[in-house]
Amino acid sequence: MRTGIGRTSSGTIFTYVAFLDSGTFGIMRMREADLTGARFEGATLRRVDLSGAWLHHAQMSDCDLRGSDISAVDPMNVELNGALIDVDQAVVVATALGIDVRPE
Repeated sequence: MRTGIGRTSSGTIFTYVAFLDSGTFGIMRMREADLTGARFEGATLRRVDLSGAWLHHAQMSDCDLRGSDISAVDPMNVELNGALIDVDQAVVVATALGIDVRPE
């Protein structure tokens, strides 16, 4: 894993996390963490609290997210191609895409 903190020319502080090998995270609290640009490709994030996390441009392709709180994930700004999610999370993602999900 590689992490870093930087500052843009305008003074904005940013952080990044790069998981170079597949990592496994379980039952963790990452609530309101700044994970902007984080690269979680192929990682396992089971039952991780990501509520309120900043995930702009995060890479979560082929990531196992089952059981995690992904309410902060904007599928238009986070790469989710091939991610593994559960049924409840599918509703969260669909709703974030503006899809009206209802029972029959």
